[in-house]
Amino acid sequence: MNRKKSFIIAGIAILSFLAFSTRTNYQVLAADSSTPTVTKATKKAAKRLTYGDITNHNLHRLGTIRQLTRSQLAESNKLTGKQVQQLINLPLPKRLTAKNFTLSQAYLTIHLTKNAYNVKDVAIPLSKLTGIILNRYMPKKYDYVKPKTTNRKVVSLTFDDGPDPTLTPKLLKILKRYNVHATFFEVGSSVIKYPSISRDVLKYGNQIGNHSWNHPQLTTLTTAKAQRQIALTDAAVYKATGTIPAYIRPPYGAINSRVANLFDRPIIQWSVDSRDWSYLNAKKTESHVLSTTRNGSIILMHDIHPTSIAAVPTIIRTLKKRGYTFVSLPTLNQKPLLSGFQYFGRNDFRGF
Repeated sequence: MNRKKSFIIAGIAILSFLAFSTRTNYQVLAADSSTPTVTKATKKAAKRLTYGDITNHNLHRLGTIRQLTRSQLAESNKLTGKQVQQLINLPLPKRLTAKNFTLSQAYLTIHLTKNAYNVKDVAIPLSKLTGIILNRYMPKKYDYVKPKTTNRKVVSLTFDDGPDPTLTPKLLKILKRYNVHATFFEVGSSVIKYPSISRDVLKYGNQIGNHSWNHPQLTTLTTAKAQRQIALTDAAVYKATGTIPAYIRPPYGAINSRVANLFDRPIIQWSVDSRDWSYLNAKKTESHVLSTTRNGSIILMHDIHPTSIAAVPTIIRTLKKRGYTFVSLPTLNQKPLLSGFQYFGRNDFRGF
């Protein structure tokens, strides 16, 4: 009996060790978790994993990793406007079977082939990859945990077509007064004129999205021209803020798979069109938004019309009285927003 008991105890110990080590072995941990240290040994070990493994064979997640690589390269290096425009041409993996990466306790490091930027490795902090890389390959502190179901009503505010030199600063002060953050989908031709306002948008805790260079219908353009509309705006926002927009909102909401596949980013649509651009009347805008907003709505407004800005305080106050909380787009959707999907509101995202 004692011998049998010893075998059982030994077996349990082995299983416990395997359960602990499986997660860490898959991570291919670097010795120093505070820096993206990459050794020949870790590169060799990483060959066991593919992008398919770490993303659950999800092309939307792979596309998101591609764009995070571009953004991280830009944020970690001082690029010219022309270099930002050319980021779309950076050679990055499109197949889930690719293995050109290393995982450490703090970074996903992408190992690049020869490129125009002379950059060999791009280290993306794992904090940006929660919900994109499967939990089993992440340190526990970066695990994606599905939010608990609550009765809290949420809504996201978005504003298009700015920045405006007078109205956007006024709107920013209103949002700050009510402790509300929004996403501003900016037009590149205005960003280049008023870069300090774009900086203020981020300074006040808001987000910036790409709304093209001069507001054409992208689906009517050639692939090269549509790509240029987004690339020029990326460059303008980067020059102003040092960051590249994470989201795209196509003018008029007009998008198809051909255009969407050019950008590797989430497409943000809306579920509530304020029609502020049509009414040009604060009271009518207020009434329309308040009568059509539901839990999980994305509200579309514009920060280029005085009547739109005038309507915002009443909209915020009334929705708050009705129990709504204003949240960011990822919080609204309770998960990371992925490349190649259109987002219309909570639990309403669609492919092509």
